[in-house]
Formats: sequence, C-alpha cells, structure tokens
Amino acid sequence: MNKNLLAIAVGAVFAIPSAAFADTKVYGKFNIGLDSQKDEIGLDFNKDKTVAGKDNTWKFRDNNNSSRLGFKGDQDVGLGDLKVIYQLEYGIDPDGSENTPFSERNIFVGLKGGWGTVKFGKYDTPVKVAGEKADQFNDTIGDDTNLMSGETRANNMIQYTSPTLGDMFSFNVAVAPGEGRAAADDNSDVDNGLADTYYASLVFDMKMVYASLAYAGNEVSGLKVDGSPYAIDILRATVAVKPITDLEIAALYQQAQGVDRKVGGVSDNASDKQDNTWMASVGYSISAFKLKAQYGQTKGDASDYKRKEMAFGVDYKLSKSLVSQLYYVAYEQDKPVTLGTAPATETINKPKTDTVGVALVYTF
Repeated sequence: MNKNLLAIAVGAVFAIPSAAFADTKVYGKFNIGLDSQKDEIGLDFNKDKTVAGKDNTWKFRDNNNSSRLGFKGDQDVGLGDLKVIYQLEYGIDPDGSENTPFSERNIFVGLKGGWGTVKFGKYDTPVKVAGEKADQFNDTIGDDTNLMSGETRANNMIQYTSPTLGDMFSFNVAVAPGEGRAAADDNSDVDNGLADTYYASLVFDMKMVYASLAYAGNEVSGLKVDGSPYAIDILRATVAVKPITDLEIAALYQQAQGVDRKVGGVSDNASDKQDNTWMASVGYSISAFKLKAQYGQTKGDASDYKRKEMAFGVDYKLSKSLVSQLYYVAYEQDKPVTLGTAPATETINKPKTDTVGVALVYTF
C-alpha cells in the first residue's frame, strides 16, 4: 500500500467522532533482532542462493517480518447482541530493510453474536492458527513456517467460528473464492466458484489441555521438501498441555499432499508428492526467565528427502511489555542445494542453516 494513502487513511480514521472509537484498541509490536547466520539452504539471509551469500553474515533486522501496527474493536449495531467486529493490521519496517514501509497482515470486518462469528477479509487460516501453541519460536528464524507448509495468511476468506460449546469445543469453517485463478486441478480451466479453497478445524480448549484438528483443501501452495505442486491438501493435528502452571509441552503432526492437476490434458500425478511433518516443543518458566526448545522433521514421501529443525532459546521478561531473547536455531536437510548461476555454481549435498541471535520484543 502506498505510504501516502496509508497516512490519509489513518488521518481519516482519527477524524471520525471519538464515540465511534470507544471500543477501538490501538496495538503493535516491535521485534528487533541481531542475528549471525550461515545460510546454505537459502531459507533466510541467502534466499537468492548465491555462493557468497552462504557465508556467515551479521544482520540487524525486523525478526521474521513480524513487527506490526494495528487497530481492532467492535461496535454494537442495536440488534440484540449483534456487533460489528473489525481489525486493520499492517506489518511495519523498523529497520528500513523492506521494499515498502507497510504490508498487509490480518485485515477483516465481520459480525459477532451469540450464534458465533463471521469474518470477511485477509487473515490467518484455521490450519495456521491450529499450530500456534506448538511453535515456541514463532516470529524468529525458528518459526515453523521454515519447516512445513500451511503457515498461510489467505486473501478473500469468509469464515464462520462457532461459539464455545460446553465450555470446551469450537469449530471453524472457511472458504476462499478462486476469483478466476488458474484451476487447481486443470491448467486449461479457471477456479471461479465460492469455495475453490476451503478450511475447517475442530478445537478443544480447557486451558490446561488444548487439542485441534485442521484441514485445508486446494490451497495454492507448494511443499517444503517433496516438490512444488500447484495446490496442496493439508491435515494438521496439534496437542498442547500445561501439567503445571510454568510448564508447556506440545506436539504437532501434519500431512501435506499435492493435488493432481491436468497439464495439457495429462495428470501431473502431484498426489504422489507428500510432506510428513512432526514437531515437539517445550517451554519452562522460572521467575522472569523462560527456557524453551523445539525439534521437528519434514520428510518427503516420493523423494525420501528430510529437513530437520533444532532450536534452543531463553526469554527474559524485562517488563510486562518488553522481552529479551537469546536463541540458537539450526536446520539441516539431505536434499542438495545448488548455489549461484552457471558457470560459477556450487552444490552442497547436505546443506545447513545455522543462526545465533538476540532480540528485543516490545508489545503495546
């Protein structure tokens, strides 16, 4: 979005009478890190996969592009318990390294009542939300988006979320129209229906015990290890427990499978490609400190290649709003990577990406 347009929009928002903003919250997050990284896989510092880029490099940066500024709230409409809900959240660029100072994150408008919630817009899918409690290294290089597919913030979503049933259960159903995109199952056709991509999740939450099962169908995305189909189906299961107040234990399992697609009238057999992922994490709080660790693996069915993640970290809570972090994150895979362009190329048979970093996270 153009910076000037955003400034005009924000100015217009605050020009609205204050009574209309009685229930609006302004919030944000600065996540600033200083990382030393050797990136042979091309996950982060060396996404262009150059030969020189694999060498150890220091960078001061917005960690995982997660700094943000947002507005959210609700407004009674005068019809029983019906409310309008809204959220406008934009990524910000505190270190000046991005091409644009603002980027879209979760942006939606909706209706909420005793019957549940309906949202329209761009926001995290039910599959992505289902895995959040298992990811101790969210918004760092250790974020599970580098290990598996499904970490998607989707456009054009229409989602229904049920009220909590029996103080334990809830469910989500979402669809996204294709709006004329190339069809997920045939490159000579287009997707122009209401539910060309669809999601569903079932959630069990009793505070000390959390479990979720989520599904995505025809999500236009690739796999991390087993190839790049045009679209994939995803099944994700997550369990998280707090046996005592200060201890968090979680595990996640996911299958992501390619969707068969006709190309020139012939199937590409993309369903033969499948990533199988498991991940486990633990966090333990001691006074102002939190010790955390995470380990996971994604294995491709067809290729038999594997990518592994190992992460260790310590958080220190300086105040209610300010947290310092120290972390070590390592990825390794047995899928070869070729760096550079011919004739000056280098092939690494078992590439790694190792990162040591410190960060300050301020939320308001």
